[in-house]
Amino acid sequence: MADPSSAVWATPDIVKASITGLALIVAVVSILNAKAIAKKKQTADLLFHIRTDDLYINSVRTVLGLHNSEANIRLWATEESKQDTDTVEKVQHIRYVLNHYERLSVGLQEGIYHEGMLKKSQFGTITKTYDCAKPFIEGIRERTKSDTAYQEFEWLAKRWEKSPLRKKKKKG
Repeated sequence: MADPSSAVWATPDIVKASITGLALIVAVVSILNAKAIAKKKQTADLLFHIRTDDLYINSVRTVLGLHNSEANIRLWATEESKQDTDTVEKVQHIRYVLNHYERLSVGLQEGIYHEGMLKKSQFGTITKTYDCAKPFIEGIRERTKSDTAYQEFEWLAKRWEKSPLRKKKKKG
């Protein structure tokens, strides 16, 4: 009778190839799953950070508050040297929030953040901020003679406006 320990070595090549293939599939699935979890963790970290970033919170409030004011924020983007201290501070807030969303948009495009999580939590803020800041962005583009200023933020806001959040259906 053959030694049972030698049976492994006598296994047909097709079985060995199948086991190797299965191991490869498990490894690939594990890597993809780890990548998806890392992306969600990175997004959660960002969301928790912005909840405590006072400058970000004040900057968003400034931009949204300017929307209903009579201030010409497009002009603020082109005539920085003629601004009083209060206006300079507001411009700094506008730039801070626009730069934040520009970086966030690039991170989404590069696969660093989970778009679904961000959209569910930031849809209204991002789309409203874009609408309110659009004159300022246009002024920057006019002054710099460059259409690329804040283009990634614009891409994100328009993308989300085309497919807004849908109301969840009630369970039960």
